[in-house]
Amino acid sequence: MKRGKIAIPLFLLAICLSSVWLVNHSLHPHLPQAGDPPRLYSNQSRQDLRLTVLEALKCAKHSIYLSIFGLSDPAVIDALQKKIEAKVETTVYYDPNGAAQIPAMRHSSFIPVRRGGLMHQKILVVDGDLILIGSANLTSASLSMHDNLIVGLRSPKAAQFLIDHPPFTSGHLQTLSGGQEVALWLLPDPRGHALTDLRRRIHNASKSIRAALFTLTHPSLVEDLITAKQRGVAVFLVIDAHSGLGASAKAVAQLRHEGVSVSLSQGLGLLHYKFALIDEQTLISGSANWTQSAFAKNSDCLLILNQLNDTQRRFCSRLWQRIKRESRPI
Repeated sequence: MKRGKIAIPLFLLAICLSSVWLVNHSLHPHLPQAGDPPRLYSNQSRQDLRLTVLEALKCAKHSIYLSIFGLSDPAVIDALQKKIEAKVETTVYYDPNGAAQIPAMRHSSFIPVRRGGLMHQKILVVDGDLILIGSANLTSASLSMHDNLIVGLRSPKAAQFLIDHPPFTSGHLQTLSGGQEVALWLLPDPRGHALTDLRRRIHNASKSIRAALFTLTHPSLVEDLITAKQRGVAVFLVIDAHSGLGASAKAVAQLRHEGVSVSLSQGLGLLHYKFALIDEQTLISGSANWTQSAFAKNSDCLLILNQLNDTQRRFCSRLWQRIKRESRPI
């Protein structure tokens, strides 16, 4: 009887503490500090991506560099305006198709990018050090409703690399952030080195590949995933439902025919991820869909984190469980 009386309060206390942690984690985003390894953020993990971006902008003291496809969230635009008024040097590259309502802002450089492909990047650099890269556009829907992943990291070297390579400038950087190896690929990549690197990582997978993708149409990547399955790697894919029944339908059918586990999202918003977790050790993310256009035509970005630490692996595991619960096998 005594055990029962003690167990109930402890159980309730655990629930309360968990709830407090979730609320604090959501309402108070923790940006990486100097020397910290990269941090991961996802609204599907009940983190507020808008607050994360606003906190990064709030920290800006002398410079903001933003390369973004969609920019329309009022709070983000207001935060940018205030920093511009405070004389913070601000440079914004944007695709007019995704940011048609940007107001005129003085003392800043807002540069529309019009090319044959999409200016599809989602890169924020603050004070030449703090970087946020991911799949989220700075629109209200993307930050709040669609499922997205953002990686935050500190690296003056990576920050300068990104600033020195404006949209539609190819480039590759391998560096360290908080002691962790980070690789960046800027697309389009006409020589195919970025695609070769991604394919190599899929080829080298020995245990598992788990990928959540908005769009999967690249024939080489589809074949690589099938080959990985055939050599005994556990391959699990979740595709956005709209894409899985539309643009990605052919790839989904081919993968299913070869026995690859494929599920479709069930949420009201888009499953907008572009990430893959390989052997629980390597995270491939960024703004690039797994399409031919992303690698050969669009201005996009691939971010690769190697040798994930325990915190990052736990985050990816919890996020994947949520993605699975909110999807359905075909």
